[in-house]
Amino acid sequence: MKIERLISMIMLLLQRELVSAAEMARMFEVSKRTIYRDVDTLSMANIPVYTLPGAKGGIGIMPTYKIDKKLLTVEDLSAIVASLDGLEQLLASPEIKKTVLKMKNMLGENDVLPVNSISLDFSNWSMKQELNEKVEKLHLAIKKLQLVQLSYIDRDGKQTTRLIEPYHLLFRNRSWYVQGYSLERENFRTFKISRIVGMDVLDQVFESRNFTVKPFESMPSRPHFQLCEVDLLVDRVAREQIVERFDVASMKQVDEEQFSVVVNLPNHEVGYRFLLQLGMHVTICSRDSFYTGFQAYLRAIHEKYV
Repeated sequence: MKIERLISMIMLLLQRELVSAAEMARMFEVSKRTIYRDVDTLSMANIPVYTLPGAKGGIGIMPTYKIDKKLLTVEDLSAIVASLDGLEQLLASPEIKKTVLKMKNMLGENDVLPVNSISLDFSNWSMKQELNEKVEKLHLAIKKLQLVQLSYIDRDGKQTTRLIEPYHLLFRNRSWYVQGYSLERENFRTFKISRIVGMDVLDQVFESRNFTVKPFESMPSRPHFQLCEVDLLVDRVAREQIVERFDVASMKQVDEEQFSVVVNLPNHEVGYRFLLQLGMHVTICSRDSFYTGFQAYLRAIHEKYV
C-alpha cells in the first residue's frame, strides 16, 4: 500500500544520508517514476525531502528533521533481526518481512551487522501448507478481532464445534497453538492448531477482553496426567534425547555405553509414546504402575498387528 511505502521511505531516509531512486525502486518493488511521485507526495505533506542529481546524488531528508540514530545500537539491531528471521521461518507474515527490512535500513551506510552469536533455524520443522494457512488466518483474525468457529478434535478423538475469540498464537515444542476465549466454556482455552479440522473466520467482530499471555502450563485446556518417577537405563546413542527433555541431574554413567537416570513421565499414552521413540535404546528398570501400563500399551499394539 502507498501509505506503508511512504512511511518506510521516511524511516529509510532518517537513517541514511542519500538513497538513489533506483535502490528505492528495487527495495519497494515499484518503478523509479513511482518513487519520484512519492517524493512529491512527501513534500506536499511538509516532509523536508530533497533530490540531488548526478552519479553520487539521490533522495535525502533535511538533517534538522532527523532523530537520534543511537536509540538502538548495531548490536541491538543484530539481535532483533536474528529473532525476526527465526520468527519469519515459522510465520510467513508480510509485517515481519517489512519489520526486518526496516531494522536493516536503520543501519548507517558504514554500519555492518556483526556476525550474530545466536541464530534460529526452524527449517526441519517446516509446516505443511494447510497448517501454515490456518496459522496465517488465525493471525489475521487476531489482528481484526474476528470470531472464529472451529471444528476441533481433542486428544481423545472427540470432535466438537467451538466458537472462540482468538487472542494469541503460541509455538511450543514443534507445534502451533491458539489461545482464545471459548464462548461455549466461558473461559480461556488453548487449542492445538493441528487438531483443527475445519475453521471459519466470521465477519462478526468481538470486543477485546482483558487477556494476558499466560504460561502454557497454566492454560485450562492442558491435560494433567499422573507423573511417575521412572528409573531408566539409557544407551549412549539415546542420551541426547533424554538430556533435551529432562533435568538430568540424576544421570549417572554406568559404563562406556549406558547411563542410568530417573525421570518423571506421565502414566499415560503420552509417556509411553515418548519411550517408544527411543526404541531398543532404553530399558525401564523400575517395576511400578508405569511399567505395568507400558506393558499393557505394548500388548495392545502387538495384538493390533499380529
